[in-house]
Amino acid sequence: TFDPKPEAPAEYRGPYGVIPTRHSGISFCEKLPRTAQVIDKAALIRSITHTTNGHYVAAHWLSTGYPGNISPPTHPSSGSIVSHFRGANDAGLPPYVLLSHEQTRNPVIGAVMGTGYLGVQHAPFTVLQDPYRDGFKPEKVAEATSNLTLANDLTIDRVGDRRSLLKQLDRFARNADASRQMEGIDKFTVAALDMVTSGRARAAFDLSREPDHVRKLYGPHRWGQMALLARRLVESGVTFVTINTAPDSLCWDWHLNIVDDKRPADGSDGPSRGMEHHGPPLDQMVSALLTDIYQRGIDKKVMLVVWGEFGRTPRVNKTGGRDHWGALMSILVAGGGLKVGQVIGASNSKGEMPSERPIHPTDVLATMYRHLGIDLSGETINNAGRPIPLLPSGRPIAELI
Repeated sequence: TFDPKPEAPAEYRGPYGVIPTRHSGISFCEKLPRTAQVIDKAALIRSITHTTNGHYVAAHWLSTGYPGNISPPTHPSSGSIVSHFRGANDAGLPPYVLLSHEQTRNPVIGAVMGTGYLGVQHAPFTVLQDPYRDGFKPEKVAEATSNLTLANDLTIDRVGDRRSLLKQLDRFARNADASRQMEGIDKFTVAALDMVTSGRARAAFDLSREPDHVRKLYGPHRWGQMALLARRLVESGVTFVTINTAPDSLCWDWHLNIVDDKRPADGSDGPSRGMEHHGPPLDQMVSALLTDIYQRGIDKKVMLVVWGEFGRTPRVNKTGGRDHWGALMSILVAGGGLKVGQVIGASNSKGEMPSERPIHPTDVLATMYRHLGIDLSGETINNAGRPIPLLPSGRPIAELI
């Protein structure tokens, strides 16, 4: 996609050709024509590397900065870290929002994006609804914010009365609370009530407020509208947003056929998951975000990172797909006042490993935390009362700063 090898042997090249980009001398996969034309607004890193090929362990590593167990997770996600150290930019909005899909209810998948030992008050505000499932109809899209609306028999005054009652009932439980879970639940309840009683959150989540030409820029599909929602949220004051694009756990897991992988693991027919199906919406959502954040003048404020948990094997396998490959992947970084319009790092001629400037997931996280003003020497306290470094290693990527 971001680092094609047209001169490599046929078994490495894959089925797609390459196209030029706005950056002289840099080519992309032909399925990313829109992003190719705005790549001057981003930095491309072609030498990200780590040492695991397992989905969930790799996702945990990229999300937390630590390799480790995911059931239960051993560390909080980057979004929860940001919630803990930075907090909300506005009392009426959550610090951390996760835009995802129903499979996030799977405790294993949800764990890598969750709060770990930091407590429920730093859990993501999770949106599982598809903001495009009924097209551009504002009244249908608005259903995604129904969890921010008071029940029919409630008023703001009654919410205040219930908050007072909760405080009275909680006294008894809190006196016996040795794990301090009540403290986290109390903070989470206050934050939730702030969002319900504030119109700002409902307005931020309401895509019907966007003009049609902006909706069309992002595209008539779930991913594009999630990207637009993410832009609205950060512009309104949400500190950190994660978009999980996968409608199922195999969204980019094309072991069988890169072009049109329709076969589930059991060999039966299934939905299309290949590049023909997923390439165009990815291309549109990324190019729209790059265009929009610069046109709106929020590129110094908003940092965008486009990445997955690992790359894919350099050699196409016997069924026309590619397998897991932690040794190398390319990512895209933009905004944040960073130095864009450049390529950092390089891979060898077959796309097997970095050939120069290896960069690790912790370096990317360190760059993100620096942008948000989080002290990299900070520590969290785990459930055993032990101090845990914010990151075990890594430093901000110098070329971007």
